[in-house]
Amino acid sequence: MAEVSHVVAEWAFTQGLKRLRETSPNSNQSEIAKRIGKSRATIGHYEMGRYLPSHDSLDIMLDSYGHGDRAAYYRRLRDRVEMRSPDWWEDEFPDHFPPRSLALFAGFEYSAAEMRIYEPQRVPELVQTPSYAEAVLRAELTEHRADELTLQLRMLRGRQAVLDRPDAPRLTCVLGESALRSPVGGPHVLGEQLTTLAARARQGVLTLRVLPDSAGRPAGACAGFTGLLLPSELIQDFSETAWVSTPVDRIHYESPETLAVFRSLWRDLAKAALTPAESVDLVAELGRELTRDVS
Repeated sequence: MAEVSHVVAEWAFTQGLKRLRETSPNSNQSEIAKRIGKSRATIGHYEMGRYLPSHDSLDIMLDSYGHGDRAAYYRRLRDRVEMRSPDWWEDEFPDHFPPRSLALFAGFEYSAAEMRIYEPQRVPELVQTPSYAEAVLRAELTEHRADELTLQLRMLRGRQAVLDRPDAPRLTCVLGESALRSPVGGPHVLGEQLTTLAARARQGVLTLRVLPDSAGRPAGACAGFTGLLLPSELIQDFSETAWVSTPVDRIHYESPETLAVFRSLWRDLAKAALTPAESVDLVAELGRELTRDVS
């Protein structure tokens, strides 16, 4: 079973307390603060992760929210945060890196039991070869700073290591056919990428599905997204999130209504995509063609 990263445990704890309060009839921070003998600002500090409440204060807060039955779970989660087990990237990078959104995303990847990735235009980051990843990043980094490129590539290698663990998450990738034909890095780089991708799928590292151009795209499937499912016995209130990458940030969604939209879109993509066997054969053949053409 995957271990929950510190950044995810902290996020789930603080967001959980905030959601329980905001959806409670007793949502007033001042009233809750009086019950635990603290200032109003302290409740905000708890919900922002600046401080941790004691077990007694936590029990009183949960009772006030009408969720006293959740005390055992939130105590365990609180204690997991207090342990402060360092995440894998800590002490590996300068203080300014990785940015908060990337750190949280990497934490969710590390903690996930299952990942569902849809990419219409490129091979997903977790299964990119070094040469392909560098070509993608060089195209995306507008200033082409060598130090930023190096940091991003090191971070990506660390993120990819999650797939090499004995308890690796179940990974399913749906790729648009365009991702297999876009000449990222040139024929040699793309050919190596496709050959490696097919080999990893045959090894069971991922389930690969290709959405052929002839099938069109389901409504709403213009941009890629990642669905991350955490072990629900470890993270109860936020065991599923959906992530979308923009040119400037990574945005996550956790509301039930929004997640239902992403789940529906994922089902539509799965219906339209080739079978895993057909997909692997297609990717392998395209890889062979590119490799043969440049040899």
